[in-house]
Amino acid sequence: MINTILTLSVIAYFAYAFFEQFGIDRLKGKTRLKVRLKKRAKLDSLIFIALIGIIIWQAEGNIEPYTVYLLGFLIILSIYAAFFRTPMLVIKNGGFFFENIFITFDKIEAINLANDYKLVFDLKNGKRIIAGLTNQADTDAVVTLLGGYK
Repeated sequence: MINTILTLSVIAYFAYAFFEQFGIDRLKGKTRLKVRLKKRAKLDSLIFIALIGIIIWQAEGNIEPYTVYLLGFLIILSIYAAFFRTPMLVIKNGGFFFENIFITFDKIEAINLANDYKLVFDLKNGKRIIAGLTNQADTDAVVTLLGGYK
């Protein structure tokens, strides 16, 4: 049962990573701009890796080799997600993808620019999306594409 859940988790993450890398560009029309966002959740990933390490250490040989391999894959995927994968803001003609969720432009009430290259999208339903861009050039490119400074 545990091996089945671990196997499905590994397969689901590979599918997610493949979709994020290649699928989003093909959805909802042509990509107008794709910019990198600041990485987050490094500490969460390190805690997850430490917990998996504790599970392996506590088992001390009472764990199947296949389970150890699957847990090792989860550690590798966590390292990839935290340190190598870069989140992206993908702007299309009708909206943008943020954390793999498509938000149409008609759902946006206001777009504000905050300190440290952060774009704040205020939605009409009262929610707020904060996209931390990596540098001034990306910030200027997004602002120019979305209508310029006002």
